[in-house]
Amino acid sequence: MNNSKKFDKGRTAMPRVAFGYKCQECGQGAVLEKIFPEYKTKVKGYPLVVENARIGVCDRCGAEHFDPNETVRWRALLQEKQSEFYLRPDDIKHLRKELGLPMEQFAALLGCTRQSLYNWERSDRTVPQSRMADLFMRLIRESRSLGQIDVLGYLTAQAEKAGFHLAISSKAKPTAPILAFARKIPLSKLSTQVHHTLSLAADTESQQEAVALVTEDNNAIATLSYDYQDAKLILLFLHAVPFVEFDAEIRFKDGKQTTGEHATIKNQEATVLTKTTHTEEDVAQIRLLPQELLSTSESK
Repeated sequence: MNNSKKFDKGRTAMPRVAFGYKCQECGQGAVLEKIFPEYKTKVKGYPLVVENARIGVCDRCGAEHFDPNETVRWRALLQEKQSEFYLRPDDIKHLRKELGLPMEQFAALLGCTRQSLYNWERSDRTVPQSRMADLFMRLIRESRSLGQIDVLGYLTAQAEKAGFHLAISSKAKPTAPILAFARKIPLSKLSTQVHHTLSLAADTESQQEAVALVTEDNNAIATLSYDYQDAKLILLFLHAVPFVEFDAEIRFKDGKQTTGEHATIKNQEATVLTKTTHTEEDVAQIRLLPQELLSTSESK
């Protein structure tokens, strides 16, 4: 039994006769015409509600049968409905002229041929531009008018107008910048792991302090150290953080500033500067700018 209300182009073609023949699905029932006041279906993948749809229904198995003449009407209804959502020829021409582009350059911007653009701008066109080209031109027009635009939000809203309800998964926003100041802290106040690491790096047991990064709330979040062999300034986080990449805006005690870009955290450690003569003792403050968050699986 086939109760699907989706019209598929690949289905067996119906003979062009009135309903009343034997059901091709079960071979026993009779196909009788039934009028559906509001028939929900899909045509060419697009949702469509057809008023007074003429459909054959088997009186035994309930299978639905579609007459070719009726489905032609459905396609015409879809085209009429979609024409309301497409930019008109004058709209396209106005957008192109507003951008100050000749037809060849506007076609290059859209990634289409000049002939396609010419056809879309024709007042007597019989077929509108593709849905993709239409959305692209709408985005250009919106951006021209509003400046910055939420592309994903705009496309989702346009899909809603076409009858598609999309459930876009949300993406976590980057963590806010973290401002921390360089302070000397006794090793005894640091975590066991960091304390052990710094103790191994010490030349003598006399090293009792480390340069830590302390937030405005007086929370130590990391330690700073300098690799004299490779001339690197290294940051070691005291606890796991929800990001894997960050930029570091560094201000030194002498007033100079620099930025370490795309620092990547591995085993809670990241190199914020390379080929530098500035050691941890020279740092006044660091502003961390998280760039890439941990995925859900990585954060577990």
